[in-house]
Formats: sequence, structure tokens, C-alpha cells
Amino acid sequence: MNQRHRSMDLLRTLAILLVILAHTVLSYGAPEHLAPLQFGGTGVDLFFVLSGWLLGGLLFKELKRNGKVDIKKFWTRRWMRTLPAYFVVLLLSVAQRYMTKENVSFPWEYFVFLQNYDYPLIFFSISWSLCVEEQFYLLIAPLLGLLSLAGKKTTTTSLFLLLILPFFFRSLGWYEHPNETHVRLDGCVMGVFLAHIHHQYPKVWSLIAKYSIQILIVSISIYLLFFVGRYYPQLGINDPGKLFLAFIFGTFVIAANKNNHWRSKLFLPGSYYIATRSYALYLLHPEILALLRRFLPDIPFLLYLSLTLAGSIIISEFLYRAVERPIMNYRENLTITKDATT
Repeated sequence: MNQRHRSMDLLRTLAILLVILAHTVLSYGAPEHLAPLQFGGTGVDLFFVLSGWLLGGLLFKELKRNGKVDIKKFWTRRWMRTLPAYFVVLLLSVAQRYMTKENVSFPWEYFVFLQNYDYPLIFFSISWSLCVEEQFYLLIAPLLGLLSLAGKKTTTTSLFLLLILPFFFRSLGWYEHPNETHVRLDGCVMGVFLAHIHHQYPKVWSLIAKYSIQILIVSISIYLLFFVGRYYPQLGINDPGKLFLAFIFGTFVIAANKNNHWRSKLFLPGSYYIATRSYALYLLHPEILALLRRFLPDIPFLLYLSLTLAGSIIISEFLYRAVERPIMNYRENLTITKDATT
């Protein structure tokens, strides 16, 4: 099994709690005194950076070890990690629609992760982010394998261009919805770019890491300032762009991986548990919110939030133990996947 870093579990926990907070506020009706907390939805962008860092790190380690990328192994491991739980939730959602609604068409796009190019999403709306992730999986392994043939400097240049490309697509208006993959890759590519620096430019990484805590303090302050800006629009603080968010969350990742001491000591009690269930929590918390919105819409917000967290954890535990954990254990025993490190 893989060696987990406590600091990364803390960041995964932060990401899922931010997302659940934002969606809970929206489900509660987003009253004026709570509406700014919906900025917590940027936890999805943190997830993207974490995903890019994890996958980039695995691929660069493999390149260093074997001189090439085993694309088939990479895809198989990623799909065994993400698809089973996704399809369980999707099939239950589709079945519910057929049982409760009339004239329902089969949502084929959800089964091939293209729904983020087919807005509006009439159900399972959080799945747009999973489309970004899955399409990113298809891209990154072949790309890094190809770039490795051209050398380190070419990889650096190419990843930097890929990082800023979504910004230009957005600036030019080359999209129909802002959740389309080609305009939401900032975070994923930022994570890969940082992994590239970490594994292939150790001196540069050491220099950055030396000042990472000071940079982190500034980044956290800036991030919190955007919440303040939503509460006090007269300050003229607009929400940040996705590229800027990727840089902010990139500093979180740098600090969390400053050195082995930080990786092991930067954690909070319970973060391992929440982090290991974060995918299930992401998939299932909208179901708890739907129940609360229907049956308990007028309870105090803190109780509403507490019930959301408790209910989400309970049903996520079933999904984790019945689907995710068994599949991941099986994955470790397959010849095609068992040699990988995570």
C-alpha cells in the first residue's frame, strides 16, 4: 500500500469541507449573511491542484525509475480508483429519475464524462468536475511520456504553456460554459508543474520550499480576503480568476511538501479519516442536502450544516467500504497495477 503524507490528507480534508460548506449554504437558500461562504466552492480548485500534484509525482517517479510512462497501467489505476464509486452513484441517480419523472432520456454523456460540455446539467450537477479529472487523466500520461523524449527544458516550457492556455481560452471567450475542461485545467496543470519542479529541479524546489511558510501565510491571507470581499462588495475585491486560484493553492501544496517533517507533522485529528472518504463525500453529500432541503429547510444553519456533515459521513462510509476500498485492494494485486506506488 502507499505511504500517505499527513499534510496532503489535511489539504484534502480542507478541500472537501470547503465544498460541503459552499453547497450547504446554497441548499439553505443562501441568505445574505451566509451567501459569501459559497466562495468555499473553490475547494474544487484545490482538489484539482492536489490531483495534478499526485499524478504528476507518480509519473515523474516512473520516468526516473523506468525511463518511460506505462500509460495502460496509469489509466487502469486511475479508472479503478474513480469509476466504480462514480458509476454506483450515477446508476442510482439515473434509476431514481426513471422512477420519479416522465419522458426521461438516457443520459449517455454521463457515462463517457462529456456532460460538462452539455449544459445545463439537470441532475448530478457536481459531476462536471469529475469530467475535468477524467479527461485530464487521458491527457497527462501520454503528454508527459512524449515530453520526456524531448528533454527537461522542453517539458518545463510545455507545461508552463499548458498552464496559461486556459486563461487565454477564457479571455478569448472560447467556451460555452466555464466548467468545460479546456478552460478549467489550471489547477490540474499547476499540480503537475509543481511536481515537475520538485522531481526534476531539486535545487529550485529547495529554494522555493525555504520560503514556503512565509509565502503560505500571504496566500492564506489573500484567500481569506476574497471572503471579506464578498461580504463587503464596496471594497471592490472581485473573485479571483482560476489561474490565480491555482497559484494560491499551489503554495498550499508547496508548504505541505516543504520537507519530510512537514509532511508528517502538518495534520489535524480526523483529517486522515475525512481525506480517505473525501471522494465518497463529494459524490454523496448532495443527496443529504436534497433530503434536508425537503424535510428540514427551516432549522438553524449550524444544525443544518452539522446534519449535512453527519449524514454525508454515514452514507459515504458505506460507499467507501462496499465499493472504493475493495476495488483499491483488488487493484494492488493485479499484475498490471501492483508495481505502482499509489
